[in-house]
Amino acid sequence: MKRTPGPRSITDQLALGLIEGVLTVLGLIVLVFPLALWAVPQHGPLANTVFYIVLSIGSGSLTGLIALAYLKSILFPRQSSDAAPMSGKARLQAYQNWEQTQEDAQRVKRQLRSLKGGALHNLGYMARIATLIATVVSCLYLGTWAMMDFYYGSTEIMSSEARYQLLHPDSWDWRK
Repeated sequence: MKRTPGPRSITDQLALGLIEGVLTVLGLIVLVFPLALWAVPQHGPLANTVFYIVLSIGSGSLTGLIALAYLKSILFPRQSSDAAPMSGKARLQAYQNWEQTQEDAQRVKRQLRSLKGGALHNLGYMARIATLIATVVSCLYLGTWAMMDFYYGSTEIMSSEARYQLLHPDSWDWRK
């Protein structure tokens, strides 16, 4: 929602948000409507039905878009700057209010910058931790594989009988 001058109640803000949301959806439908109308099949048993359904949805969206825009302008008129204060005290008060608004905007900007910096720091920290864990797991797996390959022998080089003889040495030569 856009920042609006003057205080608004929660109900007004909800209504304005709902109207703007529906306006957005209807606007998207109106934008896609010509493409959807062009994509309707030209032949077949349901061609006319689909054409009229798409045509009615597009026309209804356009009508709803216009009606909701008009309703929004009636319910929430724009504040015009023609009613600017003319007396000295009123101008001073308006300037002080403007100055306070600028300070508030700068404070919010600093908070967002610090929040963004904190999020980037946390993201970098998580990436470093994930890299460390991946490195440790890779080293463990590689070390385990190397140990198993050295101790039990490679499956590509040794046959199963040779690996069995390596694991279970027959010191008395009973198998022969």
